[in-house]
Amino acid sequence: MGEKVPLRTKKEVQDDSIMGVGTDPFRKTLQGLINSLADKQQQHSLEADPLPFQCLARYPSLCQGVKFVDVDYMQLMIKKCEIIERTDQIRQLLTNAQFPSPGDLIALRSDQYLALGCDLRDVEKLSKVLAEGLDLADCLVLCTAEVSITYMDVQAADALIRWAATLNHARFCLLEQFFPDGPDHPFAKTMIEHFDKLRTPLRGIDKYPSLQHQRQRYLGSGWDSVAIRSLWDLWADPQFLGSGERVGLDRVEPFDEWEEFVLFASHYFILVAAKGAHHEASSNVIGPHRSNRTVHSKEEETVSGASTEPLSLVLQYEDNSKGRGRRRFGAVFKTADDLVGHHGGQGPQSRLDSTDLYSGGANDKVFPATPVAPVTSRMCHSITSLDKQRSLLVGGRTSPGNAMGDCWLHHKQSWERVQDLPSPRYRHCAAQVFTKQDHPGVLVSGGKDMHGLVLEDYIIWSTESGWQPVQVIGASPRPRFGASMAASDRTSGILLGGMTEDGFILSECWRWSIGMDDGTVTIRFWDASPPKVLSSELDVFLARFGASIESSPLGLLLIGGVSDRGLIPHVSEIMLLRSDTCKLSTSGAQMRDTFQPERAHLVCHGPRPLLVGHSVTTVDTGKLLILGGGAVCFSFGAYWNMGVWTVQNSIDISTSRWRLCTLPEAVLPSRPVVAAVAARNVDRESRLRDPRPRALSRVRLASRKAFDTIVTKASPVIIEGLDIGSCTRLWTEDYLRDNVGADRQVVVHEASTDEMNFQAKNFRYVTKAFGDFLDQITEGQRQYLRSLASEKPAAQPAQLIRDFPEIAEDFTLPPELALVIEQAHSSPLRISGPVALWLHYDVMANVLCQIRGTKRLILYPPSDVTRLHFPAGASSSVLSHGARQNLANTHPCEAVLHAGDVLYIPPCWPHTALPTAGVSVAVNVFFRNLPSGYATGKDVYGNRDLHAYEKGRADVDKIARAFKGLPTDIGKFYLERLAEELMEKARRFGSTE
Repeated sequence: MGEKVPLRTKKEVQDDSIMGVGTDPFRKTLQGLINSLADKQQQHSLEADPLPFQCLARYPSLCQGVKFVDVDYMQLMIKKCEIIERTDQIRQLLTNAQFPSPGDLIALRSDQYLALGCDLRDVEKLSKVLAEGLDLADCLVLCTAEVSITYMDVQAADALIRWAATLNHARFCLLEQFFPDGPDHPFAKTMIEHFDKLRTPLRGIDKYPSLQHQRQRYLGSGWDSVAIRSLWDLWADPQFLGSGERVGLDRVEPFDEWEEFVLFASHYFILVAAKGAHHEASSNVIGPHRSNRTVHSKEEETVSGASTEPLSLVLQYEDNSKGRGRRRFGAVFKTADDLVGHHGGQGPQSRLDSTDLYSGGANDKVFPATPVAPVTSRMCHSITSLDKQRSLLVGGRTSPGNAMGDCWLHHKQSWERVQDLPSPRYRHCAAQVFTKQDHPGVLVSGGKDMHGLVLEDYIIWSTESGWQPVQVIGASPRPRFGASMAASDRTSGILLGGMTEDGFILSECWRWSIGMDDGTVTIRFWDASPPKVLSSELDVFLARFGASIESSPLGLLLIGGVSDRGLIPHVSEIMLLRSDTCKLSTSGAQMRDTFQPERAHLVCHGPRPLLVGHSVTTVDTGKLLILGGGAVCFSFGAYWNMGVWTVQNSIDISTSRWRLCTLPEAVLPSRPVVAAVAARNVDRESRLRDPRPRALSRVRLASRKAFDTIVTKASPVIIEGLDIGSCTRLWTEDYLRDNVGADRQVVVHEASTDEMNFQAKNFRYVTKAFGDFLDQITEGQRQYLRSLASEKPAAQPAQLIRDFPEIAEDFTLPPELALVIEQAHSSPLRISGPVALWLHYDVMANVLCQIRGTKRLILYPPSDVTRLHFPAGASSSVLSHGARQNLANTHPCEAVLHAGDVLYIPPCWPHTALPTAGVSVAVNVFFRNLPSGYATGKDVYGNRDLHAYEKGRADVDKIARAFKGLPTDIGKFYLERLAEELMEKARRFGSTE
């Protein structure tokens, strides 16, 4: 009997791939049990739902001599048997299958499978029915219950467990829910409310709420040995699930709901009980709980040895009215002395681009802030204060496969875009630091990129230098994402926890310090982890993912997240980290500076917060704010933190309350948000003069058909995750110089300004050595190479494989782009320094494959062409890349490409491009996506207009000449009528009328 899960609303749909992997330990446990019992004697397995057929299909050798017995209500068994009888794929797994007449308690007999119609609450009847079809005295029996007997009356379930223990050689494998931190935990409350609402309450969980209760339940029912572990404990055990199995998760689908998975897996357990021969081996299939394997060292002790009074904290709650303020995985920043902004994150319906304002002043009647610049919706980003007036927003993501690289500076209630990240990222760490020049900056470490790779670099941003790499001196922590980092002073701090690429939560704790060495920013790390375990009850909760570290007047506080041991108990959710010195042996010869965790005593006035996806900031003296947070609790529904918690020392409680700002009607905004309101109510003419570009969607392709569908829809998209060869790794400037040849002559565009204009011809064509060209663009000179055919360049299009055979094999198009391969026209190599390409359109479709550097493109739909100043018969506009004049009613889109991205550009979409970080290297592949209609004759660049347009222009000229000799007013009268008639046909073109 399996668990019944209702349909979920779109906003609550959880990534099913992780839940499948999450419950996979149950399948693996069953496989291990069957394997441990193999070749001993005939086995019978009391199974549930599709599991027998999955085992028969996947593990036929292990199922030799095994008979699966499915027990359920008779009406359900009849329906199951009907499905089996009419499904060839299932029936073929069974030999000698018989479907007895109605009324028989055995609904299906076969050599491999027996279906029994029986109420499990009637143990006496169950024994009788089993005796008709099996000789249990000489069999090994494996009973499985996958979230089923918990729905039974507790007394009946206990009776069933006791009956199973009377079998001579039996094993019982159970998957069920429990309360790892009591029924008041937000996930537990949501789970219980869900099942109560379905009128299928979890009856057993109240009497047996913990793992210890469940263990005693089975031992007290006559079982010889019992092993029990939570799903998360099994998942996090490398001896049970290897790294390859974890890494495989992202290959199924990019995943980032780790906290929600930990909450889910922490509320389910697997139990293996055994009776009779070899019971120890069977119970060891899942191994002991990791807490039972903790090693304690008596030689480890703190030098200080001083006992301190536990920090007592009061959590004062203020409810947000009307369900407002619901967001998780946002970022918090200060906008004024008594205003805090909570920006972005995941909302109830979608990711957010807005900002909630919270006020601690006497007058909380202020307007919520809104982004002034187009800071698009995102989550898992960071916002770090530079000083009292400025904060830096870094990266984030939309979907787990779409990391973002844009950065924004918040100053005086407005956002200003600054230099993009060298590599897009999310789930990174950020902390405020100061350089030797005493300039504030933001140190960023780790995170994940759009390909799911865990980043190991360290970078720093400042208003003076933009982004700079940080050189690691000495030991370097392992790459991680979702870690916690905070500055303890102006140049040093702490890095704690995080997760590795294969899903392990790290227990490491590092001190770090930045410095300057000959103009290079450096960082050094010292291991600050408590040596082994000084206090196992607390140290295990230092290994956290998604936690917050806040340096406050109260001390260094570690708040929330999930841990290596799963869900963090309420008593350990907020801990104080004290700097201490430990000796590693009784002789004291070796010393280490560490951070020792101390549990804070919490007094919560209001509901318990779910400290997942939350944001924390320090306000006033000794106060902290906890904003937002929540989780999708598997299929049970979403839980949201519905207010704000002010955290303060219990001995110095302030009466002031922080709360979400309201929006009073017909009241002028107060001064702190004038800029935000002005931007929100910007006049229409200004918006039309400077339309904001819409960010293009990012997608991943599962097949050729998926790309063909994109081409049919005729809208540009950014495709990520494609394998375009080793070029993204190899094509550095040195590699290109060495392989193409430094002396090879190439024709390049040499510009006199930052923006080339084809109509104005503000550039010149120069032939120079390829090596000189690379050196010059590396130095920042405004030059651009669009490769031409190596032979007869005026007569044939560029082909990478022919023009650059030395490097062509490094670049490949994957099978998903088979249409491009089959209909390819040309494949020019593009290498550019810091200069913008003119606004133009191509008549052929193309894919722009970004190989090195970062490039920003602005694209316009074909319907905008009459507003973009294209001269008649020209495919290049008179406008420059940065032009904003006379662009009323246009609809621009923005694409920011990073190495490995592929941009599909449909025909006739005007676009312009500008490298934004480093030298840009790309390959264009133009292809024919129309069945016919292309211009006859040469088309070297793939932008010659269609034959119908070229003929139409000739016909227009012919029509105009036909009116020659008439009075001017009459000629214009008829030409304008014809023009209107042509426009009407254009408006109706493609309609069914």
